[in-house]
Amino acid sequence: MTESGIETYHGEFEITAWDAAAYSEPGSHDELSRVSAAKVFEGDIRGTSTAELLMAGNAVGAGYVASEHFDGAVGERRGAMTVQHWGVAEGVDAASSGHIIPGSGTGELRGISGRAIYTQDPDGQHRLELRVSFADDPPGVDADADPDV
Repeated sequence: MTESGIETYHGEFEITAWDAAAYSEPGSHDELSRVSAAKVFEGDIRGTSTAELLMAGNAVGAGYVASEHFDGAVGERRGAMTVQHWGVAEGVDAASSGHIIPGSGTGELRGISGRAIYTQDPDGQHRLELRVSFADDPPGVDADADPDV
């Protein structure tokens, strides 16, 4: 599970809410939309998240950028973090990845950093792989401070 300080965690997730609002001109080539989404995670990554996405799509492909706030557990560590991720699809080929926002970890996830890789199986199952490391005392964080203050 650990290679050069990097730990890898796997989880599956279900999208439990999807509220899209178009903001492109009717009849334009690309459909542009803002989406508020919610997810539930199981596996090594357990918890819930909310995300805001900006999406673009047409008959050939699609893309998105998202900021997602996760609250739950990664392995045995509980807390919250924010992930910035993006993806592009052309036909059935898709790629989606991102990074944990530095300094966003709280609770036992304080000091988390690394990559997030999102995939979807042909049967529709969504998956998340986190490749992360944990700093003992990240820069600018007082380890003795009350995290709720």
